[in-house]
Amino acid sequence: MAIQLRHAMSNKALIKKLKNAYQSCSDCGDKYGVYSVGCSSVWEGKCDVCGETKPVTEARDYGYFITGIRKLTLEDNAAKSNSQTKVEQG
Repeated sequence: MAIQLRHAMSNKALIKKLKNAYQSCSDCGDKYGVYSVGCSSVWEGKCDVCGETKPVTEARDYGYFITGIRKLTLEDNAAKSNSQTKVEQG
């Protein structure tokens, strides 16, 4: 149960980071979002998701990471549901 709780906490922190991100590198963008434009401006900067300095673009170019946020939220909900079921079966 402690492992699931730690996993849920890291998902919550990541969700918050994704929601607050203004710029992202392509690695994080591809991992947590969907590239939604044909062409975007890119500059050298610090990725608000991974923290690395590399070429970045605006989060809107990756759909504001809604795909990744939804996936992480579903994982959190599934983990909560599983832990509640285990407690009830207890």
